[in-house]
Amino acid sequence: MTGPFFDTGVVLKLVVEEPLSATARSYVARRSVSVLFTRLVELEVENALQALAFRKAITKVQLFGARRLVGELIQEGRFRRVNLSLDRIATEALRLASVVTAKTGCRTLDLMHVATAKLLGVGEFVSTDKRQLVAARICGLRAINLQTFAP
Repeated sequence: MTGPFFDTGVVLKLVVEEPLSATARSYVARRSVSVLFTRLVELEVENALQALAFRKAITKVQLFGARRLVGELIQEGRFRRVNLSLDRIATEALRLASVVTAKTGCRTLDLMHVATAKLLGVGEFVSTDKRQLVAARICGLRAINLQTFAP
């Protein structure tokens, strides 16, 4: 599979206005790529949106608007659904844990995203999480720190 894999933190920046949202949109536009949208990313985006609403960082109207936007981006093909079982991702993450987590302290979900990128055969991994970027490098992926990308 071609194109980069975007960590959920980057995907969320495409859906709600956050620091680096403009940079994330610019990166995707310049590369002319679809965002790979796995069930794991979908779960994390939905949970993050619900948590933002719970903490009153976004209103209920903004929550519904963000959820509608996700649906539209999927329909337009800008978010491309990828079917990869969570069991397969977990198995790959377990395989990587003794090497990657031992060197990086990477959290479980972050390791699962790196494992997903490996399973999908992508070459690039885009994130703002330093540990996750190191984990991606250890796994042979080109790690792109969105914070260093100039829009």
